[in-house]
Amino acid sequence: MATKKFQWNEGLVMDTFGLSRLNSRAMPLLTDWLMTNEDLSDIDPHYLEKLRSRAEAEVDAWNEEELKMRYLSFIVDFANYTEKDREYRIYFERPISAEVEGHKINVVVDFMIAQGVRDYVKKPYFCFHEYKREKKYNDDPIAQVLLAMLAAQEHNKNNKPIYGAYIIGKNWHFMT
Repeated sequence: MATKKFQWNEGLVMDTFGLSRLNSRAMPLLTDWLMTNEDLSDIDPHYLEKLRSRAEAEVDAWNEEELKMRYLSFIVDFANYTEKDREYRIYFERPISAEVEGHKINVVVDFMIAQGVRDYVKKPYFCFHEYKREKKYNDDPIAQVLLAMLAAQEHNKNNKPIYGAYIIGKNWHFMT
């Protein structure tokens, strides 16, 4: 007899863990983070425009891997993370698990920035990225990101905020 895999959805995650949706004015940390200005003078504006233009024209047909390989990997490279930096490292397709309020959470995070050493993820910080094509998607991307963020917060045990994002087609949605 086959067993059906349990599926979380946004409402169930919110109800189970006592979460609520807030507008951006109620989240000053996220608002401050989104308003950060960085010096982009060493980035080739023509190349950045080429990436943006290609994404604008094609992103709605890309799958997750194509988005990562044809767009996100280049944007992350602009952030200039180095292999010697143990404070911020980039990880793709890494599992994270935790028990949160008696519920076992196991997720594979598409993309994260975390403290770590080589393949050892120590402290996840940011950007649990879940991408769904605008056309036909089955899983609930909000639930997937929320579960990853809850597991990361439990893993870190420091009461600091975890930031997340999910993308549906061309629309980026940021969370904290």
